[in-house]
Amino acid sequence: MQLPLGELCGECRGDIDRRAGRLGRLIAAISTALVAIYVVVRMPPDPTARMVGAGSIAIWYLLTFLVAKRVLREYLK
Repeated sequence: MQLPLGELCGECRGDIDRRAGRLGRLIAAISTALVAIYVVVRMPPDPTARMVGAGSIAIWYLLTFLVAKRVLREYLK
């Protein structure tokens, strides 16, 4: 079976997705740890503020992972 010029086979695409996922998780974890340290240091002792801070840290991880994975997937092609 011939692939069109510039196309990747399914196995190669899966390998790229796995590598991008691993690196994306690492980048997101490091970035999230730095943001979490900053938020903990700057956070007032109010429980509501702490809950919002924890939620924002979780969202930060998710968004950073998704962006890093997509960028890495394009870079690793």
